[in-house]
Amino acid sequence: MKILPKGANVPLTSAGTVRVELRWPAGRGVLDAVCLAITGEGRVPGDAWFLFYNQPQAPDGVIQLSAFTVGQTNCILHLDRLPASIEKCVFAATLESGSFRELIGATLTATPQTGEAVGFTLTEAADEQALIFAEIYRHATGWKFRAIGQGFRGGLQPLAEHFGVEVSHEPPGASPPPPESRPPPAIPAPAPTPEPAPERGSVEPASPSPAPPSDSSRVRRSRGFPFKTLAALIILLGGGAGALWFFYPELLDDPSQLFKDSRDFVARLPAVYQPATCAWTDAEVFERYHALGESYVKILQRVDRGNQRLASLRLALGKADAQCPASFLEDSRQEIDQLEKLPVSQWIGEATQLNGCAGLMIKKIESALNEETRPIVIQRLVHEADRARNLESDLTNISRDLAYLSNKTGRLIDGFKENLDACP
Repeated sequence: MKILPKGANVPLTSAGTVRVELRWPAGRGVLDAVCLAITGEGRVPGDAWFLFYNQPQAPDGVIQLSAFTVGQTNCILHLDRLPASIEKCVFAATLESGSFRELIGATLTATPQTGEAVGFTLTEAADEQALIFAEIYRHATGWKFRAIGQGFRGGLQPLAEHFGVEVSHEPPGASPPPPESRPPPAIPAPAPTPEPAPERGSVEPASPSPAPPSDSSRVRRSRGFPFKTLAALIILLGGGAGALWFFYPELLDDPSQLFKDSRDFVARLPAVYQPATCAWTDAEVFERYHALGESYVKILQRVDRGNQRLASLRLALGKADAQCPASFLEDSRQEIDQLEKLPVSQWIGEATQLNGCAGLMIKKIESALNEETRPIVIQRLVHEADRARNLESDLTNISRDLAYLSNKTGRLIDGFKENLDACP
């Protein structure tokens, strides 16, 4: 079995059934496995595609969670039967108490019917109660496996809301409120004896109704209100104009200077709409994408080494009796210097530009498909469109991971600086 580092991906299979297993040290906590089927919009198509222990099966049984035992949960995924709208299946887990820092060593594996099994082992975690282990996603004509390791504080709710699932705050299985106790019905009072009807021709005197307000008072109020409002507006406008000319007397000579800045701003606006462009050819885009992927792996590995180095230095500092360990300060300074030189921000900008180029590539291919009628050419264009969509999807994921690595790098630098403060 091949174990992938966080962020890495590998081809899994082209079709068939995949068995996914989540295992963890049973004595450290209880994990609740979760599987979410995600569309191209990054959301679940409906609550039926959000699987957990209370809803272990997707529509038509295409995904099935099973074996909810201590230390293990299984999932069967029928790739051939998944709807075309499902782009990926995300495998995660939540904790009722504690954090994933205590579940280091938990492993998720995916075993296809044909081919090598792959997996991801959790090697680092923070104070998080939900974590995405991995995802299986469409790529060209097959499926790939990506190790993720992204955590969420707060448990199931932030994880579900991240993919568009609304989580009810009402606890499941809550019993309905007991029926209200009603007092026994009171004995009805005897009906009053009806009064005799007035004699024919007699007229019952009507009770006097209050006189309506006079029209004159209504007219006076309706005339007074607009007059006072108009007077207040005139006073405010006059005061504002006086203050403006007091502080800016040059406006008396040329009142048009008041609108000079807005005219300059309008003049700087482009006269016509400028569509998005790409500075590279399609071949250059794929070359730069491969270079981006190589740099991303190097950055990921360097951040992982920095995290391990920080942990070892903290351990050595904790074991020291009186003074800081030898080379403690120098090692911390070297780590700070190397982490600050990581070009994470540069590659985030590169990924953003390449993502825009991939979007333009997709539009160009789709436009050609709409006008093409030759079957051989259509087949080639469909293949190119799938390749461009996979490129855009990978670039989106790399941009997200690079943003996480940028944040992680900043936290590591702060940690090494705390080492320097601990040993003045």
